[in-house]
Amino acid sequence: MIIETLRLRNFRNYENLSVSFDPKLNVITGRNAQGKTNLLESIVYLSLTRSHRILNEKKLIRDDMPFAEIRCTFSDKEERKELAAIIHPQGKTLIVNRYPVRKSSDFIGLLNVVIFSPDDLYLFNDMPRERRKVMNQEITKISPKYLLSLNRYQNFLKERNSLLKNNRVDETYLDILDEQMIQEQLMIIAMRRNFVQKINHQITGLYRELSEDDIEVKIQYKCCIDDAECTKENLQDLYQNCRTRDLENHVSTAGIHREDIIFRINDKELTQTASQGQKRMVMLAFKMALLSYIRSETGKSPVLLMDDVLSELDLSRQKKLLEMVTDSCQCLITATEIPEHMKRVPYKEFYINQGRLEMPGGIE
Repeated sequence: MIIETLRLRNFRNYENLSVSFDPKLNVITGRNAQGKTNLLESIVYLSLTRSHRILNEKKLIRDDMPFAEIRCTFSDKEERKELAAIIHPQGKTLIVNRYPVRKSSDFIGLLNVVIFSPDDLYLFNDMPRERRKVMNQEITKISPKYLLSLNRYQNFLKERNSLLKNNRVDETYLDILDEQMIQEQLMIIAMRRNFVQKINHQITGLYRELSEDDIEVKIQYKCCIDDAECTKENLQDLYQNCRTRDLENHVSTAGIHREDIIFRINDKELTQTASQGQKRMVMLAFKMALLSYIRSETGKSPVLLMDDVLSELDLSRQKKLLEMVTDSCQCLITATEIPEHMKRVPYKEFYINQGRLEMPGGIE
């Protein structure tokens, strides 16, 4: 996938912006708090139909403006597509090739991007729901069926929890909800296991290539049925075993909404042993593995966004990272300044100053 053009109206601190990107390496420079991250955020929004930074979408609208608009054209192998998202006080309108779409599932993942930012390091110590969110969003981008099953499961879960709060619970209806939730979970668990397996196939090699450190890295999938085979019978046993506890606690205590993924190095939890530098390399390797996962599942290379990544790496790792990404996908990097070694490779530079775009040059 190659993003050709991006247009913003009233998005964050941008009044009007129109930019054409290079198919390979793009470097967005400028002082802090000028709008570099906002530009990447707009691209993420077109991939996920939401911001990766905030929950309240109204804050994406420029102050005192009635709406915000994000629009881009991109090439997808032989096909060219145009996406747009209009954010307004009533919600959002999603448009594909100038036609509005009713469901987010018809929009998510058409433009596939992977973003790395310094805030990603918080994921290791965050609550399990944040790691589930990352896993869900990455699988959702390549599978509308996964998104549909996940939405159905969450609706059933909400209904089940509401039922459990009653003083007298209709257990026959509870059985029906359990069966409906189990049906959705069979596919969700299978796709989560496939996701973890594909990431683990790549992540150690990528880590070693980036860091030159002989460490084994893997993700442990903490499935709701532990190491058991994912069958309808095993999930039925799980719900039956938890029935008394659920009735006592008035909440669903088991299921895919309680799962987690744990990052490990040399078979120990990363949070207990890794240095800050190792954590950064693991996260970079994870993002690179996501590129491979998406490519293997869709046959298409996603766009890589790197927000202020180079400043945290030494010179040799900067060079290694750029070598690895520029040959395989389009890449957009933000930085306060361009490192000297980058000035000898082809790139296109954009300078952002208070939400305005300038073109200082670059080697093309």
